[in-house]
Amino acid sequence: MKFFSKLAFALIFGFSTSALWAGTDQQFSSVEQKTGALEPVPLDFFQIQSGYVFESEVNRDDIGYGDQYEFQNEFQYGHRIHLSGNLYWHLGVAYERFDFGRTSAPVPTHLQSLSGVFGIDYMHGKDVAAFLEVRPGIFTEEHIGISSFDAPITAGRIWVLQPDKLYLFTGVNAAFLRGRFPVIPLLGVIWIPSEQFRVNAILPEPRVIYSPTKNFDLWAGGQFVGGSFRTDHDETIAPRKLNGAQVDYTDYRAGLGFAYAVNHACTVDFGGGYAIERTFDFHRANKVYDVDPAPYVRLEVKAQF
Repeated sequence: MKFFSKLAFALIFGFSTSALWAGTDQQFSSVEQKTGALEPVPLDFFQIQSGYVFESEVNRDDIGYGDQYEFQNEFQYGHRIHLSGNLYWHLGVAYERFDFGRTSAPVPTHLQSLSGVFGIDYMHGKDVAAFLEVRPGIFTEEHIGISSFDAPITAGRIWVLQPDKLYLFTGVNAAFLRGRFPVIPLLGVIWIPSEQFRVNAILPEPRVIYSPTKNFDLWAGGQFVGGSFRTDHDETIAPRKLNGAQVDYTDYRAGLGFAYAVNHACTVDFGGGYAIERTFDFHRANKVYDVDPAPYVRLEVKAQF
């Protein structure tokens, strides 16, 4: 069971560093079929997300260390510059921060990353059909240094299996700071059985979506957040091998929610459910700390124009 959990982690963060965040929920949504023409390529896009996981106990080997909450905040902005044909430069910035309640466990009280986004997108109207992207930046607890630098690289492509119905995503991701599976393959499926139903089996937010109206979606699915970071040097920490150690943090969630398109450019997404498993995996130090399941809520705003 632990192996499959860690494999899922690798797939999750391969996808989470990809360009698909700019419009996964609307990927290949039959715009061409309805209007006879593609929508224009969005040149600017941003995403703001906040999430809160309620308190539950941190433990390792059946030893409890006290209750901990998680507060997550994320911001991403990107801009496209036309090169030729369907090719665009993709430039941007991404920041994410996790704050945790204090316990007696030797785990961080916060983790954060700040990275640039540099890539090339092959666009199909408003949808990303293929991309190559690198995100150089700092992935740290607080202190900035060469040991907290990483540059995750992701490449991917959407394949049309059945026009307006079925699509396959394939790709590859490499991240040098990640403790498990530094290089991994990526795989996902988009299925559109009707105008009202859509299945996005693509991480980090796999969903089954029902759209009763053009501007309103109801969804059920999962969410996967976290990343790989370098913790601060702390001479008092025990065990000592966690002093400045690398950590893979994961948060696996399942829930329900809705998304409302305020206009053609902006969407508000609200959901909640249960954080099934949260883990601090110091893979290179061979230490893992698990956090018990707990309820969560999240709010996300996306815009592209």
